[in-house]
Amino acid sequence: MKRFTYIILFLTLNPIHFVMAQDAYKLSVEELFDRGVQNSIAIQASYVKTQLSDDKLSLAKNKQLPDLAIAGVFGYVGTPTILDKDLTFLGHPASPDWRQNYQVIAVQPIYQGGRITNSIEKAKLEQEVAQLSLQKNKADLKLWLMTKYLDLFNLYKKREVYGKNVEEAKVRVHDIEKMKEEGMITTNDVLRSKLLLTDFELAYNETNDNISLVSQQLTIVLGMDENLILMPDESLLTSQLDIRNENDYVSLAYSRYPDIQITRTNMALAKNNLKLTKADLLPSLSLQASNTLARPIPNTSPVQDFYLNGWGVTLNLSYHISAWFDRKRNVSSAKREIQLQELAEEQQMQTIRADVKSAVVKHKEALDRIKAFNESVKQANENYRIVKNRYFNQLAILTDLLDANSVQLDAELQLTAAKTNAIYTYYQLQNVSGSL
Repeated sequence: MKRFTYIILFLTLNPIHFVMAQDAYKLSVEELFDRGVQNSIAIQASYVKTQLSDDKLSLAKNKQLPDLAIAGVFGYVGTPTILDKDLTFLGHPASPDWRQNYQVIAVQPIYQGGRITNSIEKAKLEQEVAQLSLQKNKADLKLWLMTKYLDLFNLYKKREVYGKNVEEAKVRVHDIEKMKEEGMITTNDVLRSKLLLTDFELAYNETNDNISLVSQQLTIVLGMDENLILMPDESLLTSQLDIRNENDYVSLAYSRYPDIQITRTNMALAKNNLKLTKADLLPSLSLQASNTLARPIPNTSPVQDFYLNGWGVTLNLSYHISAWFDRKRNVSSAKREIQLQELAEEQQMQTIRADVKSAVVKHKEALDRIKAFNESVKQANENYRIVKNRYFNQLAILTDLLDANSVQLDAELQLTAAKTNAIYTYYQLQNVSGSL
């Protein structure tokens, strides 16, 4: 009856926090990921980048089409003046006052040394990089969301533990005060018990504030009401998260991890750049067709004020001799870029092996910790019960009781931390293997 009375008193003194707990929005992992991907500004920016890469590819393909141009000139022609050899005036010849020139030109590339083909290939590779970057950003976002989601698990457990300790501390203070009135203990025990109660209450309130802050960080990214207090799905802590063999994760990562795929695509881009560099050393051939309507008729004397319409087809061949001056450096630079990408791929593979190994080891450690802390919680609870009985029977001092209480609190928090860490390492393995 006494414990129930203190529970009612505790809830009465903390109405705001009680309401927050009641108004919490329960958020599942599926909804967490779905809302995150749909509303994240970073993901939206990645989508825009993929659309930009699509546009660049279309523009590169358009280079295969004829280049059409229309030009027109219309202007006033001043009256010419004829001067003698000694610059004396001789007269003004008759000439039209207006000049017009209209042209339609079509140029069809025939051979560009592979520039157009390789430019299209470059645009395709850049499009692939954009898609891989989008995939990577989604995975990174999900891992970040899961980190915050697991923070909520730890915070809610802290609040629960501190709430129980506040309740227990209030009962303890009441009992110690009665013992003080009976002259069984000193005032020091009462003061220390009240100080500990204050610490627990402050920790409880701070934990509530942290729940509100983490909830806001998540709701901003998820596009939800920022005043919502989020509550994670507790079934996640009890779900079975089986992991594969370490070598399986490494093999998966080599073929699916976005970072290594981006590195390989960058290597293909570097090789494509070498082809483009070499293409500058080759001639360009194009077919040009044009039609011109001009007035007055040019290149006649005296000038004849008539329209002249002419057309023609030409084969244009050009070669940039100056490209040979920088040939050695340009080709060397392109080859070194390929070497850099090969080294980057090897480095990425090393990083993957290290990350997978770390996540697997940490996951196993977390599972071992869960087993150990499950037993520790039982032992800590029993130890506190025994020391509490000994203290109120004056067979132990207050320090022993407070130490037992501290051990009990730490054991419960460490158990939750081990559970959330096991979940995090599982999702970390999914991320590094390209499966998230």
